[in-house]
Amino acid sequence: MALLWQGFSTHTNETLINMKKTIFLGLAMLFATLSFAQNNRSTAEVFLQITKPGKYTVYLDDELVSSATGRFRFYDVYNSKPMLSIMQGNRLILKEQLNVNAQERLIVGFDNDRLNVIKQLSMFRNNQYALDDFYGYSEPYNTGISPRPDRGSVRNYTLMSPEAFYQFFSLYKKEKFDDGRLRLIKATSKNATFSTEQVKYLLKEFAFDDQRLETAKLLFPKTIDTQNYTLLADTFKFPSNKDDFLNFIAKE
Repeated sequence: MALLWQGFSTHTNETLINMKKTIFLGLAMLFATLSFAQNNRSTAEVFLQITKPGKYTVYLDDELVSSATGRFRFYDVYNSKPMLSIMQGNRLILKEQLNVNAQERLIVGFDNDRLNVIKQLSMFRNNQYALDDFYGYSEPYNTGISPRPDRGSVRNYTLMSPEAFYQFFSLYKKEKFDDGRLRLIKATSKNATFSTEQVKYLLKEFAFDDQRLETAKLLFPKTIDTQNYTLLADTFKFPSNKDDFLNFIAKE
């Protein structure tokens, strides 16, 4: 009986040892496969632009970026559905899941408490990294994938970036009178273009509607998203100026 039990015990131990070996081998192969897949998985990029001046902290999943210039860059994004969170001070102002494609840069903008997709750009052309520092392609790769405006029509104008606008707006707010604000705008707009949201911040600083209306008309041809320009109608205090502004837009 003792010999029988000893034989059964020995057989059981050998079975358990073999089972453990099989489990460990399977786990090792699984980890190796996962590691290989992760190391060979294509990455993506997520860039965020916030138009409204201020200091923000932005999370993409667990990665954190802080900036007072309005631009946030996340490289080597592996998650195809990362969670974007925007903080201003201790206040959470946005939490939204993104859809990210491998080997693409997703450029999103946060305006009027909403997140909008600005562009989706392929990161590579001819097996070379082809993107510039934010909006588009580097000079050797600026045709064929992303349509660009005719260079002759924009030769003398450059979009007012969030960094440049933040510096300009800080100087602009120090002007005490509308005449001084208007002079600054005229000087700056000779070599720069704006977004509708940026124009809105400028118009709100004016004390009088007449200068506000003059500036709105002046900046219309210098604005990149004129399809949104009618949204500025709410910045006027008097109905007559608002009507004048909308009539001006209708004729353009």
